[in-house]
Amino acid sequence: MEESMISKTTVMLLERMRECATERWQKALSLHQLGCVLLERKEYKDAQRCFEAAVEAGHVYSMAGVARTKHKLGQPYSAYKLISSLIFGHKRAGWMYQERSLYNMGKEKNLDLDVATELDPSLSFPYKYRALAKVEEKQTKEGIMELDKFIGFKLSPDCLELRAWLYIALGDHDSAIRDIRALLTLEPNYITLHGKIDAEYLLQLLSRGVQQKSQGDCWMQLYDQWSSVDDVGSLAIIHQMLENEPGKSLLEFRQSLLLLRLNCQKAAMRSLRLARNHSSSMQERLIYEGWILYDTGYREEALARADRSIKIQRSFEAFFLKAYVLADTNLDPESASYVIQLLQEALKCPSDGLRKGQVSHFCSCSCYWIPCSILVSLFYANISQALNNLGSIYVDSGKLELAGECYSNALAIRHTRAHQGLARVYHQKNQRKAAYDEMSKLIEKAESNASAYEKRSEYCDREMAKADLDVATQMDPLRTYPYRYRAAVMMDEQRENEAVEELSKVINFKPDLQVLHLRAAFYESMGDLSSALQDCQAALCLDPNHADTLELYRRMQKLKCGDPK
Repeated sequence: MEESMISKTTVMLLERMRECATERWQKALSLHQLGCVLLERKEYKDAQRCFEAAVEAGHVYSMAGVARTKHKLGQPYSAYKLISSLIFGHKRAGWMYQERSLYNMGKEKNLDLDVATELDPSLSFPYKYRALAKVEEKQTKEGIMELDKFIGFKLSPDCLELRAWLYIALGDHDSAIRDIRALLTLEPNYITLHGKIDAEYLLQLLSRGVQQKSQGDCWMQLYDQWSSVDDVGSLAIIHQMLENEPGKSLLEFRQSLLLLRLNCQKAAMRSLRLARNHSSSMQERLIYEGWILYDTGYREEALARADRSIKIQRSFEAFFLKAYVLADTNLDPESASYVIQLLQEALKCPSDGLRKGQVSHFCSCSCYWIPCSILVSLFYANISQALNNLGSIYVDSGKLELAGECYSNALAIRHTRAHQGLARVYHQKNQRKAAYDEMSKLIEKAESNASAYEKRSEYCDREMAKADLDVATQMDPLRTYPYRYRAAVMMDEQRENEAVEELSKVINFKPDLQVLHLRAAFYESMGDLSSALQDCQAALCLDPNHADTLELYRRMQKLKCGDPK
């Protein structure tokens, strides 16, 4: 379905899947997926039969499929009534209102889309619709701002595409090129305008009127964007650098790390595999394989790759990989000391891919003239990250002076995120005002600063904390800590139902282990054992070994058995 949703092969496989179904849920799922494919193939009557059979088998979501086929067959009012009955007959969800918006007009349509965003801000369609509505009112900049809200917390190829077209309409080709490059990083074969124009071809057309940057200029721009925490801009410039130097494993590795930070796991893994495939030495290949193994849950194998790489050649990346993997646990003092040693060894290495190796490459190319500032940016890019990580280990080990020194050195070479680490040091020293001010500096510098608002909330009084967390939720509704904080405050104020409702807001569109556990604990304190058990079961589906949830679940089971009801 992902490669070719309308192919005959896809239809054949789904028909075989339906024939092989033995359980009711298997039948429902296969019928629903087959209905989706037939709908895409414009075989509306057959699609409707599949969706209706899926509904009969208990697949409630297929009612939306029935409504879509009715609409395509010229029955919009019937589709509207069907989705309305779904809303009134079940617990409200954002996708229901989004579906109903397809079948109404004017203010009702806008109202449904606003409710859809309120219930599930991760749905992209309402933002796109509102953006285009602004464009129709000759407010293109306001339309871009609407898309900015969504792209700010979730990178979506379709939203990046739409924003690029709006920038083209404004004549801002630089911004359009940035978005198309970021889009192509996520989906290299993306086709715009509903399959009419290849995004790569569109990029070529736009680039003709823009001055091309040398690789040295690109490195300088990347360092600036990295310092200002501009993740979309960083993705775009790395894409251009790979265009200048195809198959450069170092750049593909950097790209993968950035994509991971942006929660684009699939694209990140693709970049990481390319880095491995294009590696120029066994030592380098072992490092990339180590990251692949670590990201897929094979921790011991990742450590083995790092050790093998170190035996071949001591390098920054090999030591950093080993330290990072080992640090991803609850470190005891002895383990923390060892991780510190590894990071210190990394910093001692005379060369690594991004620093000396890249500088040497540029210096050997007569076609480049590299200013001193670029050499400095290349040299310090990895050092600052290592200093930041080393500072974090020092804080965990209680070595606050050493941690502060690491963070200050990282800030001196423009590692902006080190403000957060330094704030943590101040907080450990009971200097909350200094910690608050440090986070304020990060907020001023960073393009993407929802996390900075969230972190700053820890260093101020309750009212100021609530204000910061409300801003964090507005900027990135997928962050769960603000919901948990507000709910805990409500519980303290004995507003139990409101506290549960606050947690339910985020659970409805993002089931999260910590939020489910907290709501289960709230239900327990309210005496609602059935709801507490249900949330524990849901949380254990996400992590069957979560100790706190297991303890709560077992306690709930004992109480349930002793419940006279």
